[in-house]
Amino acid sequence: MFAIGPLNVRLDLLVFMVSLLGLYIGFKKIGLTEKDRDAVLGTWFAGFLAWKLSAIIIGLASTGSLALSLYATGGIWSILVAIATIGFFVFRLAPGLRGYWLFSALLLWFGVTIVVPKYGTLPLLSSPQPLHLYLAFLIALLLVATWRWMRTPTLGAQLWTLVGALAIWSIGTYVTGTFEWWGLILLFVLVAIAIYVARPSQKAIQYGLGLVVLLAVINASLPDETPTLVADSSQAAGLNIGQVPPNFELKRTDGTTFNLKDLRGERVVVNFWASWCPPCRAEMPDMAKFAREQDDVTIVAVNTTTSERDVDEARSFVAPYEDAFQVVYDEDGAVGNAYRIQAMPTTYVLDENGVITAKQFGAIDLAWLNAHTN
Repeated sequence: MFAIGPLNVRLDLLVFMVSLLGLYIGFKKIGLTEKDRDAVLGTWFAGFLAWKLSAIIIGLASTGSLALSLYATGGIWSILVAIATIGFFVFRLAPGLRGYWLFSALLLWFGVTIVVPKYGTLPLLSSPQPLHLYLAFLIALLLVATWRWMRTPTLGAQLWTLVGALAIWSIGTYVTGTFEWWGLILLFVLVAIAIYVARPSQKAIQYGLGLVVLLAVINASLPDETPTLVADSSQAAGLNIGQVPPNFELKRTDGTTFNLKDLRGERVVVNFWASWCPPCRAEMPDMAKFAREQDDVTIVAVNTTTSERDVDEARSFVAPYEDAFQVVYDEDGAVGNAYRIQAMPTTYVLDENGVITAKQFGAIDLAWLNAHTN
């Protein structure tokens, strides 16, 4: 995300669109016809439209407001709808175009990976490392390999490219603590199919063994929880992942005092919001649903009161959610300044030691909360 005035623009979606434009120009340069370019890259536009339309429908069911549903993400269900739509159009592609499509998929994945930070703490290093850059390097290697056979795709080359992509995805989910066993099972099944359809060359076996060794090194290097640091007197204060953010003491709606330090020992989600901000209003139902379902995570919703046009309107808006999470008011803007809030909504996730383990500039949803608090 980056800020334009008080609003956030999703940088990953911007990179996605710019990458599509770059692919369209690049494919033209290497001789792909306009019809073929439209067929290959049209799959992504169809998937994007399916994702957004399904998200609006889900958001409308959740918020009851068409205006707010425009900012909804739809969670995992919208992603599945998009995947199914893309898969349908890829299946209909001419076989000779599937190499171009796989290359476009890897390039889009590379771009989004670069701009969506993922951090983990490695032994012998005192600060969290940019794991997303390491993953982007692996994707770049796969891009180079795919470029070599893109114009003359074979079923074996496509399958082994998918194996490589799934292996990189598995590494990424493992080092960021979102690994699922079904992903490993899918990888083994895909490897078995690839071996059956196209026995790998000696060079491919060497590359595969190199990837396995890399995974083993990462497995041996990463701590049990990534990233989790012990908060003590030497722990660095700050707003980056792996640091302890400033403590604050604010008033609740009923006038009682809330202190962030009182939640030490619990996992905490600190969310900065304003009632005039449509993405803030759109994320509230999912935040409330999550808070009501979780007993071991506390959500603290910090209203940026100095930006409100009508404080009473803000109190009325948030009233239905006060049974789900803590609502506090930053009346003089001191907390917003301390947390460097430039655009809303902004969210931080803290572990039991008060250390930041995740942050998001822009709307969050149920899927994001589940992924970053487990």
